[in-house]
Amino acid sequence: MNRFWHVRSARTLALMISFVIVLAASVLLALSCILRLVNGQWPAAAEQSIKTVSNLRFNDNLAVIVMVVLAVLGLLLLLSALIPGRRQTILLNSDDPSARSEQAISCRGISTLVGYEVERTDSVTRASVTTSPKLVRVTVQTPAHSVQRVRENVQARVQGVIDGLPVQRAPKVKVSVQRRGGN
Repeated sequence: MNRFWHVRSARTLALMISFVIVLAASVLLALSCILRLVNGQWPAAAEQSIKTVSNLRFNDNLAVIVMVVLAVLGLLLLLSALIPGRRQTILLNSDDPSARSEQAISCRGISTLVGYEVERTDSVTRASVTTSPKLVRVTVQTPAHSVQRVRENVQARVQGVIDGLPVQRAPKVKVSVQRRGGN
């Protein structure tokens, strides 16, 4: 089973940046062409650009700079397409081992489940949960004096949530407690 594409995130930031750059260039080119058709002459900025480009030689500084920038941009886009993103899901155990499909739960979903359970713990005023496929990191704020007891209670509840999920590899749990407020 090929799990490469299922559990890796897309490089959406690089795609969005390249999309905006190409869209802006396309709109400017289309606008220049429309103005050429309407007025019978190129806009001043487009005419200046056409003259500059037509007088360029391969060994001119501007041509070399443009080629280097385009090469770096192309390499960046190629690498962002080839190098996968961080894993954002955790694979679940399947009831049917011969099945040709697989189920996964997102790290955000686990964070939500753990966050609800942690916020129900006594003496917890605030909780923050971040999850990766290898680690569930829980940060808790409490006004209680006994920080160790709160840490143990939160650790037990989080471990109970993780143990209740049919994940193939359970992430480790790290709990940190901060004392805020109280007397």
